[in-house]
Amino acid sequence: MMNGTHEQLMALGLNRYEAATYLALLEHRGFTPAQVATRAGVPRQRIYDVLASLCARGLAVERHSDGQRCYFAVDPAIALPALIDARRRQFEHEQAALTEGMESLLATLAPIFVAGRDQIDPLDYVDVLLDRRLVVERALILARSAEREVCVCFKLPLLGDQAANFAEVAEPLRRGVRYRAIYERAALADPELNGWVQQFVTWGQQARVVENLPLKVNLYDRRVALLSLQDPVTGALSFTALCVTHPNFGAFLQGAFEKLWEDAEPFASR
Repeated sequence: MMNGTHEQLMALGLNRYEAATYLALLEHRGFTPAQVATRAGVPRQRIYDVLASLCARGLAVERHSDGQRCYFAVDPAIALPALIDARRRQFEHEQAALTEGMESLLATLAPIFVAGRDQIDPLDYVDVLLDRRLVVERALILARSAEREVCVCFKLPLLGDQAANFAEVAEPLRRGVRYRAIYERAALADPELNGWVQQFVTWGQQARVVENLPLKVNLYDRRVALLSLQDPVTGALSFTALCVTHPNFGAFLQGAFEKLWEDAEPFASR
């Protein structure tokens, strides 16, 4: 209980020694500095500063008796509202200072921002995804935002689980988006994946098969491409992907996809 009360007093702006000293003063009617220092666990060399601060804040009063200083706690019903009010005034002052500083900073930064909008970063349209989860999430987001067509060149490995792959295909098809996929034959040798594709076809996906695919690519509306990169030495697919939003690049990939699609075999659905 005392720990919680101590923390509540500190939340009102008291430091650790001030909170401990005020709580000690509440327990006894009149303490000398040495007595309250012992009771509160405050170093004696610090107690006079702490008591002076409490008196200045209206939490304690100093009395003299027989040439000796004694300190008394002020009734919390009087002291705490005054402390909260002081805290509120301090907060309002800090807010006013922050607002003034913000306005000054805006006056400095706004022209820089306006000038910067005229500068074009050639890599603004390239986003590098270095984590499997991020690649799966981006693919689903892009599938959900596709308006006309999704074209996919698929090769192993799978990055997402069944739920993610099913959602990525079902969502655009449900909205009437055309969905074409070219699968590498080795991927379809897996019975589970082959069963997935059978399901995709029943939903309306158009599927074809080729022996080899150079890249694992998803293309959305001929404008946004998600490419999984392949190690040029080992040939292994990594979880690094590029998301490129560029209509000219998309048009180039679309042409490559159409050529692969033309030469591919229809998927043998059951």
